[in-house]
Amino acid sequence: MQDEKKERWMELCAQAAVEQDPEKLHALVEEIDRLLEEKEDALRQAHRSAGSTPR
Repeated sequence: MQDEKKERWMELCAQAAVEQDPEKLHALVEEIDRLLEEKEDALRQAHRSAGSTPR
């Protein structure tokens, strides 16, 4: 599943790089942001599970 998200993230970035329609670009950026927030949350949780204290 993580590979699927990585592939989706990369696909969205490639689309955003060439998108001309501002509304479509905005939607792509929002989806990229959502995927990155999920990744960040997962990393934070893994960090906490490892017994480390967050900075």
